Formats: sequence, C-alpha cells, structure tokens
Amino acid sequence: MTSGPVPEQTQAGDSAAATVGDVAERAGVSRATVSYTFTQPNRVSPDLRRRVLAAADELGYVGNEAARRLRVGHSLALGLLVSSMSNPVYAELAAGAEAEAAAHGRFILVANSDESSARERAYLKFFESQQVSGIIAAPVGDVPAELLGMRSRGTPFVLVGVAPGPHSYPAISGDNERGGYLAAAHLLAQGRRRLVFVGGAHPHVDLRLAGAKRAVDGFPASASIEIIRIQVQTAKVGEAVARTLLRRSASTFPDGIVAGNDLLALGLLHGLIVGGIKVPENLSLVGYDDIEFADFAIVPLTTIRHPSAALGASAVRILLGMESEQDTKGRFEPELVVRATSLPLA
Repeated sequence: MTSGPVPEQTQAGDSAAATVGDVAERAGVSRATVSYTFTQPNRVSPDLRRRVLAAADELGYVGNEAARRLRVGHSLALGLLVSSMSNPVYAELAAGAEAEAAAHGRFILVANSDESSARERAYLKFFESQQVSGIIAAPVGDVPAELLGMRSRGTPFVLVGVAPGPHSYPAISGDNERGGYLAAAHLLAQGRRRLVFVGGAHPHVDLRLAGAKRAVDGFPASASIEIIRIQVQTAKVGEAVARTLLRRSASTFPDGIVAGNDLLALGLLHGLIVGGIKVPENLSLVGYDDIEFADFAIVPLTTIRHPSAALGASAVRILLGMESEQDTKGRFEPELVVRATSLPLA
C-alpha cells in the first residue's frame, strides 16, 4: 500500500475490499497480529490491539465489525449453508470447517436447504437472528440477495463456489474446468470417442462441462461429446438416465461418460450394469468429487478428486481473518483417480 490517499475501494464504508494484509500494513504489524486481535485478543498487547482496530476502522475492514460484535456478546458460531447434505461432498466440507473452527474456539451451525431457494432464505434469516459471526455458503444457485444484505450489515460470508463475474466477497473453489478436462482427456486417451456428459444446471458443473468440451475439441482424432442436462445430480436420477441410454441402438450408444458428480455416476453405473452393460469393457465412466462411496462401488469408480475438507477449513480461516481468497489460489487443484470403471491408460 502506498503512502498516498486510500484507494476508493478501500475507504471506510466499503468493507468488502479491505483485507487482513491491508490492515496489517496500515497498522505496521504482521498479519498474524491482525488475526489474533480479532480471534484471540488476549494474545495481543493493548497498544497493538488499539493500532490494529484503528487501522481496521480507517479501512472499513469487515472483520473489525464482526470482532466488535463478538466482544459484546456476538455468537461464537459460524453458519454453514449447503444445497444438499445428501451429497457426501458437503459432509466432507462440513467436517473440514468444523475441525478448523474447533481449533479456534468456534462452532459450526449446519443448514441444509435441500435444493430449495425458499428454505435457503429461511436459514439465512435464522443465522442472522442467531448473530453468527460469519457464514460459509454453498448455495442452490447464485449468491442470494439475503446473504449480500447480511454482509452489508456486518456479517461476512465466504462463497464456496464460483462467483459470477467480478465480486467483492471471498469465493473459493477447486478448478472445475481443469477437472472436467482431466476426465474427458482420460477417456479419449483410452480410445473412447463417443462421449456423453451428464450433469445438472450449476456453475461448477458448467465449468466441468467446459473442460470436457475443451478436451474433445483439442483432440487430434475424430471424437464427439453429447450433453445430457438433468435437474438434480442424485444416484436415482443417474439410474434413470442409464435406462434411457439403454434404449439406444449400438451406433448411438456412448462408449464413455463423464458425470457431473459421483452420486450421479454411481446411479449410472448401477443402471448400466443391471441393463447388461459391462463396465469398463463396453463403456468407461468417470465421476467427480471422489466421495467415500466411490472406492466401494461394485465396480470402483474412476473420479476427479475434489478437496472438499480443505475448502471448508480454508473458508473458516478466511472468515477469521487468517488468510484471504488470494492466499488460496492454486491450492485446490483437481486430481484424476483411476479405478475400475475406466480402462487403464495405454
């Protein structure tokens, strides 16, 4: 930060832009001192604490307001809002968040909207009534207006997902486009040429599809990818999609499938096997997330490993002012995990 006027986006009243690093530089202290001021103030001398709080006031740092409310009785709880706890990936996210929160004397309140926007809004109102000191959000769709309103009133949040366009709130996610590319490239490397991508309407899934299409478009040999869109990504829906595929002729039947998540892939796997398809002899299948069940399927599932627990832990650290969104860049890279639903690479 220069010694000139504070840039417009970091002036008081625009708490979205100021970071722990900004406060540390303004106060002339380390980032750790800023974090301790807000989370463990007894570890900071009164003089340093005053300097940090004064700097935070000048910059409009959002963590400062949360810390003040905490000192006057604000909850030690953080809210975690997820779109569907039936997906084990969110259980992993919650486990990572809970472990990190506990390490800092905090607690996690978990709310499952069950893919309902109305239920999501109700939970956000509940979180505000309980004065949670921050929210980790994996919403049904776009960031809810209620969540943005809570932030403007002093409750910070971290989006676990992809922010639509430029954003002033923290958003962390794995590289879903890269993960989709890895999945499709793996199938193409096996000689699969008639690929199908099955997935729901969600920003993460859109990026996975974009990556899969990039792999097909850049492949030197003739290959195609068909897109099958669904409403929700569950095992039951996957099984239903498998039944529709089984009605196709041999010439239009795919030889490789990329699924939007593991639950969907496991449903597809079950439906295909019941229908007489040999996996991977007749068809190779790749899921996404590497949930625990993936390795215990009747035919262990090839998938893209997604570091959900690490995302949950990082979201807590961001809310506590211990790191920023920028600190997480490149940390959550996807990894191809090859199991028995796809043939070994040649």
